[in-house]
Amino acid sequence: MPFDFHDKTVLVTGAASGIGLAIARAFLDAGARVLATDIDEVALAAVPVPEASDRRWFARRLDAASATEIAVFMKAVEQEFGALDALINNAGLARLEPIADLSEAAIDLQFAVLLKGPMLAARHALPLLARSGGSIVNIASIAAIIQAGGHACYSACKAGLVKFTRDLVKEQPNIRSNVILPGFIDTPILRAYGEGEALARIKRDVAQRVPLGRLGSAQDIADAALFLCSDRARYVSGAALVVDGGVTCTSLENM
Repeated sequence: MPFDFHDKTVLVTGAASGIGLAIARAFLDAGARVLATDIDEVALAAVPVPEASDRRWFARRLDAASATEIAVFMKAVEQEFGALDALINNAGLARLEPIADLSEAAIDLQFAVLLKGPMLAARHALPLLARSGGSIVNIASIAAIIQAGGHACYSACKAGLVKFTRDLVKEQPNIRSNVILPGFIDTPILRAYGEGEALARIKRDVAQRVPLGRLGSAQDIADAALFLCSDRARYVSGAALVVDGGVTCTSLENM
C-alpha cells in the first residue's frame, strides 16, 4: 500500500537537488503539501513540478544557516498553514577537508548548516508539530559513526545531529524524532570528490566495497523518510536508521 500524506504539510530543507529534492518529490507524490526550501532560489525555481500537483508545491528561499531567516520563515509557516506534520532537516554542504585545512569561517559554516541550523529549525517548528502530532527527520551521514579521516569537522557535526535527535525525544516525547544516516549516495554532492572519468572511477570503486554492490540513490533515502514520517512508524522515535547498503558492516579501510 502506498504512503498517504494527503492533507499533510511537510517542510524539506535543501530541496533543490539531490536527497532533498527526492524527499520533497516523494512527499508530493504521496499527496502532501510540500514546503520546498533552499538557499539556491534559481535551482529551486527550476525544479519541474507536475501541473496536477503544483498547488501543493510551495518553493521558498531559506538560508538554513541563518538563525534570523529560520525564525522568520517558521513564523510565516504558522501564519499560512497553522501547523506542520513533518520537518525534514536535509540542508547540507560538502567541505570534505582535514581540519588543518579549514579556516575558522569554514568551520563555522559547517556547524551552522549541519548542526545549528537543524537545531534552530526544530526549535521553532516544535509548536507547529505539536499541533498536528508531527515528526522530525534529520538527515545525518554514516560519517557520524565511522572513523574515516579527511573530514573531521563534517563528521563531528553529523554525530552531533544524531545525538541531538535522540535527546530531543526525551525533551519532546510527543513529537517523534528520528535520524537517517545515508551511506554513499549517488547525488551531485559527490562532485566534491572529482569530475568526469575520475568521478566515475570513484563511484565504481566505492560500489565494489558496498555489500549490495551499488551506490545508494536519493530515492532510497526518500523512501526511508516517508516511512519514518508515516503512521507505519507510529512507534518509532529516537531511531538512527542507517541506509548504506551494508557498508558500515564491513571494513572501511581506504574508503
